[in-house]
Amino acid sequence: MLLDDRKKRILEAVIEEYNATAEPVGSTKIANDYNLGFSSATIRNEMANLEELGYLEQPHISAGRIPSSQGYRFYIDSIMQEKNLSVQEKQIIDEILKEDVIKLETLIKDASNILAKLTNYASIAIGPQMTNCKVEEIKLVKLGQDRLMIVILADNGAIKESIIKYDGTLPEENIEIFNTYLNHSLKGMNFEEIYNNINAYVENELYNISTNVIPLVNELNNLLVDNNVEVYMEGTKNLLSLPEMKQENTLKNFLNIIETQDALKELAKNGYDGNVNVYIGQENAFEDLKDFTIITYKQKINDKELGTIGLIGPKRMDYKKVIPVIKYVGDVLQEKMKQGGSFDDGQNNAK
Repeated sequence: MLLDDRKKRILEAVIEEYNATAEPVGSTKIANDYNLGFSSATIRNEMANLEELGYLEQPHISAGRIPSSQGYRFYIDSIMQEKNLSVQEKQIIDEILKEDVIKLETLIKDASNILAKLTNYASIAIGPQMTNCKVEEIKLVKLGQDRLMIVILADNGAIKESIIKYDGTLPEENIEIFNTYLNHSLKGMNFEEIYNNINAYVENELYNISTNVIPLVNELNNLLVDNNVEVYMEGTKNLLSLPEMKQENTLKNFLNIIETQDALKELAKNGYDGNVNVYIGQENAFEDLKDFTIITYKQKINDKELGTIGLIGPKRMDYKKVIPVIKYVGDVLQEKMKQGGSFDDGQNNAK
């Protein structure tokens, strides 16, 4: 339902007051502090109407009202005027993201760190979904007599690596044979396809050379599995000090989000590429997120998923500031990826 101008102004005032205080808002407070030109009685009636329409909630009969998820959604989509980032904030973002990095994941983590510092909420960085990526190169590096490091370079700039420990000595010539064969056979192939068919690829060619190929194949599979997507969080302490965390269920849900990370990984798969996506309270499918807002910016270039940056905070977020910050960080990150940036150089250096 469309709201008239009076309801919009009162809803905006309630949201701004609640965001500032974390306390239910009464009509007298709005009448005295927000200079809307309406009497306290008029504001009280309109707040009751907004509650009936689903934009406000009343936690207790004797208390004032707080915004609902629907109220915040309408505010973001139809009322809110985004704040402009200061020159200093833009300089901080530009300066950090211009640093040379050799891994895509490092670049995304740097962006996530900036978000936590500039917003005082918890930031998230989620590595790219790897099942649709293709192998750019596989490198096998001997570390001592009984250890072998395997490095997979993906076509989206991501790097996956692991170390295998062998019982006994691994001959150098076997490593060269394995390395040559894997690159010849698997380069340019889809991660998921390799995972589903790796045993068939190497059985006839390599098993007769050495049984040492078995742990190598097993570790290749481990690196290619989709659920190895990494989630990096920064600034979780920022949320623990908020008034919302004094409620036992809210704190418990937040700790569960951090521990399992399932909800964060699922949200990273959704949303529009190259845009800010806002999920408020009950808009999230996960019960643990009903008291929180997740804001994400999904990075994707030429159909290649490059990961997701985002923020998690209470529904009582300073959306006017937060959305422009994540939008600017995401845009800078996206532009650096389009240009190739230093992580492309890092790929070449790693080869």
